[in-house]
Amino acid sequence: MLATAAVLTLNPLFLRHDLMIEMGRLEMAIEDVRNHPSANDQQMINPLQGKLARINEALSRLSA
Repeated sequence: MLATAAVLTLNPLFLRHDLMIEMGRLEMAIEDVRNHPSANDQQMINPLQGKLARINEALSRLSA
């Protein structure tokens, strides 16, 4: 049973799915920050965009 669980967590298809979900969450968070203007928008958006870039990079490596 434990071996099966380990195989499922390392399956690239599941990892790709999880990364796509996280990418969508980050995109929604960035959009939400942009729709509610405040003085520190860029301070909030920069870390989110950095995470989004890392996820894009990870997805491109999975596709290769």
